[in-house]
Amino acid sequence: MRMEGLETVLEPTAAQAVAVVLHELATNASKYGALSDAKGRVRLTWARSDDRQLTLRWTELGGPRVNKPERKGFGSRLIEGTISPLGGKVLFDWRSEGLVCEIVVPT
Repeated sequence: MRMEGLETVLEPTAAQAVAVVLHELATNASKYGALSDAKGRVRLTWARSDDRQLTLRWTELGGPRVNKPERKGFGSRLIEGTISPLGGKVLFDWRSEGLVCEIVVPT
């Protein structure tokens, strides 16, 4: 796993939400995604904008081929349901080479 971003302090509620989301992404990656393959890897980047928005980008590479799910699963609903109440948003990009999930939360 590779991580890149400047040190960022979050309010406790936002920090807890981000922790839940990252745990869910890691769990799914280890079961079905990039981390289920020895060659797979995950890149996590984050940046804070001038308007006090934190953008996290989870990118999976090198795992099994990915197909966009036909319906929202528990994990997607959990992630959206955790971020949405904070005024944030989630974008899932189901690329064949791996999932890219972008999360934006106010800080």
